[in-house]
Formats: sequence, structure tokens, C-alpha cells
Amino acid sequence: MRKTRAIGLSAMVATSLVLAACGSVGSSDTTTTSAPAGSASASAASSGPAASGTSGAQADTITVGIEQTPGGFNGQSAGANSVYTAYVDNLTQANFVNVQPDGSLKPNPEFGTYKKTSDNPLTVEYTFDENAVWSDGVPIDCDDAMLAWAAMSNSYPTGTKDDAGNDVDLFTPASTNGFNLINKPTCAPGDKTFTAVYSEPYADWEAVFSGAVFMPAHIAAAQGGMSADGDGKALIDAITKDDTAALTPVGTFWSTGWDYQPDLPQLPDTALLPTSGPYKYDNGSNGTLTLVKNDKWWGTPGKTNSFVFKFVSPEEWVQAMANGEIDQYDPSNPSQDTVSQLDALSSTVTYDVGEGYTFSHLDFDSSPQGKLADIKIRQAFLKCIPRQELVDKFAKTINPDAQILNLREFLPAQGNYKEILAQVPEAEQYNTVDIAGSKALLAEAGVTTPYELKIIRSSTSDLRGQQVAVIKGSCDQAGFNITDLPDPDLFTTLTTRGTWDAALFGWSGSGLVASGESIYVTGGDQNYGGYSDPTVDSSWADVVTTLDRAAAEEKKVPMEKALWTNPYNATLYANPNLAAWTKNITGPVSNPTQYGTTWNAAEWTKSAG
Repeated sequence: MRKTRAIGLSAMVATSLVLAACGSVGSSDTTTTSAPAGSASASAASSGPAASGTSGAQADTITVGIEQTPGGFNGQSAGANSVYTAYVDNLTQANFVNVQPDGSLKPNPEFGTYKKTSDNPLTVEYTFDENAVWSDGVPIDCDDAMLAWAAMSNSYPTGTKDDAGNDVDLFTPASTNGFNLINKPTCAPGDKTFTAVYSEPYADWEAVFSGAVFMPAHIAAAQGGMSADGDGKALIDAITKDDTAALTPVGTFWSTGWDYQPDLPQLPDTALLPTSGPYKYDNGSNGTLTLVKNDKWWGTPGKTNSFVFKFVSPEEWVQAMANGEIDQYDPSNPSQDTVSQLDALSSTVTYDVGEGYTFSHLDFDSSPQGKLADIKIRQAFLKCIPRQELVDKFAKTINPDAQILNLREFLPAQGNYKEILAQVPEAEQYNTVDIAGSKALLAEAGVTTPYELKIIRSSTSDLRGQQVAVIKGSCDQAGFNITDLPDPDLFTTLTTRGTWDAALFGWSGSGLVASGESIYVTGGDQNYGGYSDPTVDSSWADVVTTLDRAAAEEKKVPMEKALWTNPYNATLYANPNLAAWTKNITGPVSNPTQYGTTWNAAEWTKSAG
């Protein structure tokens, strides 16, 4: 699963891409990555937490600026899945394994342990730590594991179909990757151990229980009108017996009950938001969220008493850092202006630049009711999108080596990008603008021109608005009429086909093999545009069951071809990754995956004064 970034980048789980670095920019205070594919910032990754000379008294609070407020407490739901939710989850939700800056996986024995007990069938045994409890004191055990499986396995169809003819489940997760191959776990109320048995091999099995996949089952049960007594016996029974009627209100709450209002005017009752990590929710309002130490946390305590996550727009964050209003920030789409402004703050600010796991793209609503359902109209649109101009104006300014991105599961900095691209000649056909060809295809499609298309993008990003203007300037010449539609709740709108025609944002991931599946396959949870292609589906079916990484990547070639011959979207460019923090902070290490720089924030400290 990949995470979306509202600013037009994305975010809700991992790509199969492994990235290297940008060219040199910035001052001597800049860590510029020039690392082997798959590594994070070379200096940061090798030297451990970045030292900034903090000593003496420590400040009580560290403030992290974010480009968009989190969508909700449940980052696994379709509506709340974004990198901004993940940035908070890094401190509040623990799990069996954590993704490192280089995309590798590191077991988290403080939360629990796991071991593969069989290859045929693939079987993994998980055990929560004996002392593991939610921040309200309720044990983390069997009912939490059962709810995670039920919510993300696509096992409870409602009997209705979506507009593409796919079964609608009681739960609406951002992705079912991996969970849809796990047989229903069996455990008893209060058990700390559960077993995942797969129906077939799964390439990313070790990462299935990474991220914030466990939600407090006792809260979901109670809010769904079910007793949470007896260690969640009622919920466990309902899942075991496939009691759809009993599970329906639970599914509704899991899917939307933990959502926040757009821009976070206020936080829901914190009693509904117990956490499993070193920090817990204290309060939130007006786009600001405050965490404090979790007094029920059984592991290594956080080093700073509280964290504040504060919305700061992409245009204002550098000034906010200069003013001391924020201590750390991960901009989604940095520019050369960003670097120049940071260089002017070299006495107080440190930043790290390198290539990230995020790429910009323009997705299409190709569902039956979408205005891009006709392949000829999609092809016509692709012919007029000035992809090279977008690269030149918005990527090359910070990375001189930036180029048009012509693959979806591989990035230019990845070692085998050129090798794979050479097998996909179809990818080169939209590199240059062809206004005449675009007009001809619209004529063949028999549509009335100007053909109206609405492009949605985050309302908080002026940069994405500028990019829509560039697209409009070209495509209006071909017979389209492009309308810029800034959206304050982009990710919710994406889930409603027919309300948008194209969407400008990005995907951010963690370097896994199979996590992109839900974006491209028919009925995939993150396939927002309702795309369907049999070659793409069959390719992914082969990829996810191939345990050898090199072999799995070769099996993506037919999929990459099909995504151009039957166009899925317009890929634009790989985004540069930049992370910045003030020099009175000790501990930050840039993480180009979807988890961002706060991946190790529990280790950060800030000098007072």
C-alpha cells in the first residue's frame, strides 16, 4: 500500500522503488545524498542521529510542521490514509516491524515478536509483548489482531457492488495487500499469540504488520454497539462466525468513525483514541495536534515530554522555522527557492536533500461514468500534457538530473530503471506534446469541444495550482477546457468517482515489492479511478507470489507496458526529498519513505533557550 500526499504528492504505503540521490545543492550544513540505490542520506544513515550540539537543559516540547492535517486516527482507512497521518502514527502506534530510511525492515521486539514457522503454506506466528496495553490500560491481544484481519482482508462483502461492479466490503481500508491472502486467524479472548497462514506465497509478508495496522478493538466494538467485555469475546465471536449483521456497525465505525474534520478544527474525544506507542493524544484544535508521553507505554520512553503537530502551508514553513514556530518540516515538493531560503538560515537550520520515494502524477477517472472512460480521450489528454515543461519548471530547479518519469514501479535513480524502461517502448510515446495528434483523437472519440475536464488537487498547494495552469495552457489548445479544482479534502473526494476527472497528487512508499498492487488492479482499494486491465491484473498476480525480488521486478514489465497502451495516468517526475530541522534539535535522520523524518522522533531532544 502507498500513502498519499495531499500537496499533490502522495501518500498510504509503499512503492517497489529504491532510490539514490540528487546532485549537490545547498551549503555546508546540507546533507546531500549520493548513496547507492536503496539507501537514505549517506551521511545521516551512516552516522546515526544527527548531532546538533544540544546540551544542558531540555525543552519540554518539539513542534513539527506539516503541510496538511491528518485525516483521522485510523491511518489504514481509505479516508485517513496519508503520510501526514503516518507522521503522527510514528509516535503513537507501535507494531511488529518498522521500515528504516533505506527501506529495510527492522523488528520491534518491544511491541512483540514474530517468526516464520512454515514456507508451505507460508505461516507466521505473532506474539504481542506480555505487557502490551493501549494507553487506556486495555490489553493488546486477540481481538485487536482479529479486527485488523477483518478490516483489511476484504472478507465481508455487503452484497452490493461499486460503480465498477466490484463487491463492496463492510470495511473500507486503503489497501488489502497481503491481508487478503491470510486465512482467518484463530485465537481466544485474551490470547497474546495469533498465527497468520497464507493461502499462497506473498513477497512482502514480513511487512504486512508494519505501520499502524492495529486499531483498538475495544473502542470499535463499543462504538459499533457491541460489548467489549471479556477481552473482546463478542467481537471475536462475530468475526469467527462471519456475523455480518453484528459486524456492520463495527465496520462503519472502523472506516469513518475515527475520521477528523477537514483542517482539524477540533479533535474527537481522546477516550476514543487510545494509542499503543510511546505517546498519546492530549488535545487538538485549529489545525494543531498535541501528543504527550504515554504513561502506560511499556517500552523505552520518549526523550521529550510532548510533541505538537502544526499545519503550516508550503509557502510559509521556512519563515515559520526562522521565527521559531516549528522545529522540523518535511516539504512535499521542495524547489530551488526552498534551498536558497534554507541556505540563508544556515546558522540555525540544518537540512538534508536526496531523492525520495515519492513521485508526482496525474491520475484519471477511467470508470464507466468518468469523462476519461474512453481510451481515445485519455490518449488525447496524454498527448497534450507538457510533461517535459513540468519537469523543467518543478523538478530540475532542485535536481538537475530530473527527467520525465516513464515507469510506475521503478524510478530513474533505481539501478535497473533503464533496463526495465528499455523493455517498455510504449512509455516513450507521450514524452513530447502533440497538439495535432490530441485534436485528432478527440475528433475520433466524437466528443464536442471544448471538452471539459476538472483537475482536483490540494487546496493548500500553490505549486500544484501552478502545475494545473501549465497543463491548461497546453491542453486547452488541443480542444480541452481544463478547470483547476482546489480541494480541501482531496483524499475523500478521490474515493467518489464521477466527481473528478483527473487528480494531481503523488504516491509515497517504502521500497517494498508488492505494495503498489492495490493502486492498479481491478477493484484495488487505491485504484481511485476505477481502472481495469487484464494484463495488469495477471502481472500483479504473478508479482505478489514471487519471493525472489529480481524475478518479481521482471514480471512487472507486462504491467508497465499495459499501463501505457491502456493509459492509467500521466506520470510526471520523481520528487526530490528534503527534510529540515532547527539546530537545537538532536536526533533527526531523514527518512525518504512514506514514514518521513518523524520515524525516530521518540529519540529527539531539543535544547532549552
